[in-house]
Amino acid sequence: MIRKMYMKRFIYFFVFFLLLTLSLFFVMNRLSSKTLEENLIVASKNQLDYVKGILDGIMYEANMYGVQFAADSDVRFYQSQVIELSNYDSQMKKNDIVDRLRQTLLSSRSIESIGIYWKSEETFLSTNNTLEARLPFKDVDQRGWQIVDDSLYYFAVYPYIQKPGKIEPAQYVVGVKLNTEYLKSLLKKAVNNDSSNAFFLFNDQQLWSQSEVDNDLLKAVTNMLAPQTEATLKYDYHTNSDDYYVLSRYIEPIDTYLITYTRTNDFLQPLDRSRKVFLVSILAVLTLGLIVIFTFYRNYYRNIRLLEKKFLQVEQGNHNTRITENTDKEFYSLFRSFNHMVAEIQDLFVSLKTETELRRSAELQQLQAQINPHFLYNSLFFIMSVAQFSPDAVMRMSKHLAEYYRYLTKLDRHEVTLESELQFAEHFLIIMTLSKKMEYNIDLPPELASLPLMPLIIQPVVENAIQHGIEGQQGAHRVTIDVKLEEDVIKIRVSDDGKGLTMDEIRILEARLESSASPEGTRGVGLWNVNQRLKNTYGELSGLQFSTNEWGGLSVLLLIHNPAEKGEILCDY
Repeated sequence: MIRKMYMKRFIYFFVFFLLLTLSLFFVMNRLSSKTLEENLIVASKNQLDYVKGILDGIMYEANMYGVQFAADSDVRFYQSQVIELSNYDSQMKKNDIVDRLRQTLLSSRSIESIGIYWKSEETFLSTNNTLEARLPFKDVDQRGWQIVDDSLYYFAVYPYIQKPGKIEPAQYVVGVKLNTEYLKSLLKKAVNNDSSNAFFLFNDQQLWSQSEVDNDLLKAVTNMLAPQTEATLKYDYHTNSDDYYVLSRYIEPIDTYLITYTRTNDFLQPLDRSRKVFLVSILAVLTLGLIVIFTFYRNYYRNIRLLEKKFLQVEQGNHNTRITENTDKEFYSLFRSFNHMVAEIQDLFVSLKTETELRRSAELQQLQAQINPHFLYNSLFFIMSVAQFSPDAVMRMSKHLAEYYRYLTKLDRHEVTLESELQFAEHFLIIMTLSKKMEYNIDLPPELASLPLMPLIIQPVVENAIQHGIEGQQGAHRVTIDVKLEEDVIKIRVSDDGKGLTMDEIRILEARLESSASPEGTRGVGLWNVNQRLKNTYGELSGLQFSTNEWGGLSVLLLIHNPAEKGEILCDY
């Protein structure tokens, strides 16, 4: 048996070790993938910030040239001077402005051309003085960035500063055209390798790209974009076969997004291959382990579980159980011994049950016999004392005494309820009121009247209240019985306005009632009997409790726990 338990622990350890190994592997693989992806994202963000910095410099340069020539005095007074100058001087003035524009281009790789267009005279001076170069300037009315024919322009107008509340028409426009090919070349600086791509997106349409962009990805990215000027935003895009992370940076001056995306599959393939190899190895070990476990379970553990199950049934009181299956050679002797042991236990319990029922019946009969004669003696003594001068009292006493004994005869028919037990106590109280001035009150909720109850537990308490409470206090005359049900506990409180007990006397009384032996003599026998019967029938939580009431007398509380579950016990009476 010990050897089998060691094998069971080994199986548990084997399964735990496999699960722990798998868990650690998945955690390490996940952490490696996450770390690699985070490093890639950080690198891509740095590259994107680098390109954004270059773009900011280019835009600042184009803005500066536009403002510079828009505010230049030669450009500003060019039209008025041309009218006054001769043809030669006018041409020289024009050549001077164009030379200055061209000299500006010599120091910049990002600017393709610069042009100046006077709207009223439709005069155009530019480093690229063609008809196509003139067209973008005609409809310009305000400064700013514009995309024209797949090219990016910055336009500055004169007057450059408008007076508040008055908009003056533009006299001339200075346009700076950026070098499209140079801007496209910047996209190479925003990608990691061949698994990445970058492009500019303007007005939800692809503007420039290093290579072709998938339409589905472009549509998905367009729906995800959010214009945040100070942050590089990350998005995830997934297809059936590929996973991407997308980074975007909004360039506010030109209302354009600089976007890069990278396919992570290429970077994670080595990790995926190692993970697959490891999983195959683990599955092979797991399969072999499962075969070992199944063999152990079929030959050993199943029989041990069967034996454990049968022992549990015996522990729960099922002594008819036997083992008739799996009686192979290894467990045949053990199962046969178990069946023999259970049969012996069953015979022992049958004998013990018979003996217990006989002893219990004898004890209960003895307890009731101690109560009934005590009351009968008192009643007969009262009848004898009033027979000579009050025949009516004798008749009433006899009537209620007859009802009392009729109740006792009904006990054999097992019809005892809470209502009938209180009626029995009331007969006793009526008999007492015939011999002395007394008042009583019984409060029983209708819904509790039919609850089953063991007999002769209320009357002895009432009798004790009269004998030791009311009769011991001058002027005492009240007895009340209140019944309540709280959380499956019946609480029957019997109170009197007699002399009561001090706290020390209550503690002494409770100690006497908890004793396993009845008190010596007759004093306290009734309460001891009631307390013992309540505990024997309804459990140790049931019994009597004592307290001082508002009248100064004694209140006795009868606690009956779970009376519904104990109803079947009442049949023993």
